[in-house]
Amino acid sequence: MKTKIFACLISVLILWTALFGMSSCSFLSDIIEILPEIIATDAPDMPETPEPGPEETPQEDGSIPFRHTPDIGDYTMPSEDFADSLEREAAEIIDGAIAKALSYVEVMKDGRHSAVSYPFDENAGGYVTRFTDSELDFYRRIVASAKKIEPFNIADSEFPGGGDALKEFYFKAGTVLSYCEPGINSYLTLDVEVQGRWDYSTYYSKLFDRYFDPYRDFSSSVSDGSVTMAEVRHGADLLDRVVKRVVRFMPEGLSAYDKYYYLAAVLSEKVSYDKRPDSCFSAFGALVCGKAVCEGYASAYYLLCREANLWCAYRDGLPEGQGHAWNMIKLDSGIYNVDVTWCDGYGKPFERDWYDCFVKSDEVFVADGHCAEAGVPGTGVFEPSPYEARS
Repeated sequence: MKTKIFACLISVLILWTALFGMSSCSFLSDIIEILPEIIATDAPDMPETPEPGPEETPQEDGSIPFRHTPDIGDYTMPSEDFADSLEREAAEIIDGAIAKALSYVEVMKDGRHSAVSYPFDENAGGYVTRFTDSELDFYRRIVASAKKIEPFNIADSEFPGGGDALKEFYFKAGTVLSYCEPGINSYLTLDVEVQGRWDYSTYYSKLFDRYFDPYRDFSSSVSDGSVTMAEVRHGADLLDRVVKRVVRFMPEGLSAYDKYYYLAAVLSEKVSYDKRPDSCFSAFGALVCGKAVCEGYASAYYLLCREANLWCAYRDGLPEGQGHAWNMIKLDSGIYNVDVTWCDGYGKPFERDWYDCFVKSDEVFVADGHCAEAGVPGTGVFEPSPYEARS
């Protein structure tokens, strides 16, 4: 700035000399000699603008990595002849979030990441391997019946080890069901203690009355007459349709990173953090009701990844002194943390801060306040967001 001022003054003085025919240059020389002092005294001290380096160069053409939040257009869902009323209901519930996620991914998709996807692994978290072979067979039978919303009975006499072994199995199966079958866990509970049923000899042979209203919780079960099996079936089928619909609209040709991003963006747009609904801990509460806490977010994301055949697991911990749950995903560079609950609290899925808890290493998550106590540890080091350069 000072250089420009100096040059302008010199030009004026030269013009002055030419116009008024000054034969001597002494006057001009004197002015030139003291001019820097005049500029330093009278002109504001403007900071010099450094030459931009590679990382500071603005990406005005909209290429990644972004230096500013990009503009996001609108996406209109295609017209559709719905197969049945349930599909229409699912569309009314989730299509708004799908449309927003599609508009985001069109701008935010990042070709710098690998296209390699790792398939879903039921035992990624190591829960299924807790069963013996005979226990696993009974667990599979429970899952198959629960998906059909059918009664399922186990007699003490048919279970290896009798009543005591059956009691132990149900406690174990309840934990595995909650982690590996969050859809079923939205309407079926194997938790004996919360039911206040301590007569184990009769409880363990009857599962029919453990189905409950997915819009509420296990306190509204078939056994007390507050909900019918038809209502339970409708809720279960609706959740399944919503999950399938999200995955059906996933764009083709995405990197593995962007597949995980699309699913997280749908969830982030659909769900608001809310402790009040009875269903807030379930995948149903997140994807159908649109209100959930961290457990609901994590369960819903797990369901979406499973439907999309993407590797996914859980992580549990106590950030800032409170219980918390999130997910782990797998890329060719390692296993990373994804906390859609915290992403959602930081902003929209196309904003820089939203990415602070999406596909991050253990080191980053520990620094951010996540204190993991259980679940699959991260092994990946770094995968850049659309706002970061690849190192």
